[in-house]
Amino acid sequence: MREGAEDCLWEEGVTDLEMTKLCAEAMGLTIVGEIEGLVRARYGAEFAITYRPLHDDAQAMALMKRFGIRSIRTSGDLVEWSVTIGGAGPFGSHAMNADLNCAIVECVAKMQVAS
Repeated sequence: MREGAEDCLWEEGVTDLEMTKLCAEAMGLTIVGEIEGLVRARYGAEFAITYRPLHDDAQAMALMKRFGIRSIRTSGDLVEWSVTIGGAGPFGSHAMNADLNCAIVECVAKMQVAS
């Protein structure tokens, strides 16, 4: 994929479900289905779980730990979270959102698309 192409996907409107699936794959989970718009996944032979890092703080923090995500809370006219994986350019991923979990999921999804 060309440098910067992952940002084009977000301009076209990647859904929460698509980003969640990308995060599940990045965590090494096997997607076993969807139920009412939620991702069902499992790791190895373990039982299936509902994977929802946009709403589950523990799952979002697992993404942060796994990929060494750095976060900064910006303030000013608009309070946002800025999260980054790796460095600048094609070797890193960055996202900003008022919701920390959303910023984390978007950042990991961008990284997964770029790899």
